[in-house]
Amino acid sequence: MSDNNIKGPDKKFNKKGFTLIEILIALAIFSIGILGVASMQILSVNYNSHARRLTEATTRGVETLETLMTLPYDSDDLDSGSSYEITDGIYTVSWDVTADPVLDFKTINMTVTWSERGTAKIIRFNYIKSQVI
Repeated sequence: MSDNNIKGPDKKFNKKGFTLIEILIALAIFSIGILGVASMQILSVNYNSHARRLTEATTRGVETLETLMTLPYDSDDLDSGSSYEITDGIYTVSWDVTADPVLDFKTINMTVTWSERGTAKIIRFNYIKSQVI
């Protein structure tokens, strides 16, 4: 049966296309999907920011630790029982040294701290430096 054979009031409702309700439902579904993607994007930016700060803190701690490793065993920066602190921007690198006179080595306990969104973050490193004879 073709469209030409339809007579009367049914002919005007037999048009092809979308109704306004179908378009509104499609827009609502699309909007919900876009909101989900937007929230994932915000989380992604936050996690990337945290990862960058964590990497910077780790780099500062490792750089300081490598500097301490190159110092002589009896250096002032490696005195047993002393605490040291360096502040660089938002990061604070602090360390203390404990010596074991029997085994002739020093343990360097290093902490890197910073504040992120009002919360204190901490990374810890430990290193044992032996006296080379």
